[in-house]
Amino acid sequence: MELDELMALLELDDPSEFEYFENFAEIAETDEEIPEETLFQLFSQVDPQTVSELITNYFEEILRAMPDDGTDAYLLLDNISRSLSGLLVSEEERAKVYFSEELARFHRWYTKDSEVSCTSQETGHEKLLPLRDALTLARLEKLDGEPHGYDFTGCLDYEIDEFIMNSALSREEE
Repeated sequence: MELDELMALLELDDPSEFEYFENFAEIAETDEEIPEETLFQLFSQVDPQTVSELITNYFEEILRAMPDDGTDAYLLLDNISRSLSGLLVSEEERAKVYFSEELARFHRWYTKDSEVSCTSQETGHEKLLPLRDALTLARLEKLDGEPHGYDFTGCLDYEIDEFIMNSALSREEE
């Protein structure tokens, strides 16, 4: 996917228009594969502080959907949020490159590679869903949907590079 294709997906004419929650949600949740280079091109042209706030808001929203039995996944997502936000506003020369790499990795994991076991409490039927889809199911459940049990063990293998986390945390402290 090239930058112009990503801009069309986001329904934006110019990267400077990337300023809404839905813009970041589309990148995080799309089924389309977005190369790191394309993400770098986009995020090199946007206001980092605005996008950092969008990231924080996006993760707060998905964390609200987290079922009570997802404490470890909750903490992991919170750390991912902090690392992405910290990288984006970092003054380090290669921070946007690292941010683009981490965002692409998160997107792949969140939409495809993570596995959450979702078991219907009514039928006992189990299905494996990526974390994105499991959280959507949890949201629907709260809206009078079928109750499920969730096992997030299969999505806890996401590792945050120690350098990236330390960089993000040091920016957060500033």
